[in-house]
Amino acid sequence: MPSAAEVAELEAVGADLWVAPEVQELDGWRLRFAHGMTGRANSVLPNAGARGVDEKIEHVEAWYASRDLPARYQMTLAAQPGLEAALLARGYEQRGDTVGIEIATLPETTASLDLASEPDEEWIELWAGSRSFDRLDVAHALLTGSPGETAFARIDGAAVGRAVAVGRWLGITSMATLPAARRRGCARAIVESLIAWGRARACTHGLLQVETTNEPARALYAGYGFAKHHEYRYLVAP
Repeated sequence: MPSAAEVAELEAVGADLWVAPEVQELDGWRLRFAHGMTGRANSVLPNAGARGVDEKIEHVEAWYASRDLPARYQMTLAAQPGLEAALLARGYEQRGDTVGIEIATLPETTASLDLASEPDEEWIELWAGSRSFDRLDVAHALLTGSPGETAFARIDGAAVGRAVAVGRWLGITSMATLPAARRRGCARAIVESLIAWGRARACTHGLLQVETTNEPARALYAGYGFAKHHEYRYLVAP
């Protein structure tokens, strides 16, 4: 089992891969808001801090209430000590699937797709549509907000995927395949092209997030050496 410090280190990398349009820092916590699009971009990353948790929870609840969302925390082994007990005492409950953070030493792959540095409207519509989200401006801000170099892969009318290079890490995110195009090798072609792009930028390791119940996706990623490092879940205000 990884240590809390190791989990916090990887979660910091993950936070740079997926940056919400609105972020507030609060004594080591990171509050994120993206108009409800995705859990990560609308939750607190609470992996540091010196002040007591109760005072900060009050601030978080008011911050999200002013944005018409319930307070949500991304909980891992690295969460500030005492936070989980305080949230449970306030009636917080787990919502959504548990998500695994998987990592790998990047293998050699061959790129079969041309990649873009910006997502066009068709790319955004396919990805946002897979999440039943219609704010394309918010989706664009979320997809392009990382400080790392970003690449966008697409198979027209079928599938999309995104990668971000941050130091030695290549983050693979935003994978989506339309139902009619599944089982045709689209996701495999996208992953291989994104890995090749990352290796060309001196990335040696890969990181991705995948629901622990998504067996087809986990099997695909396992073929490239990805294995679970740790998990996170969301605790949400009642």
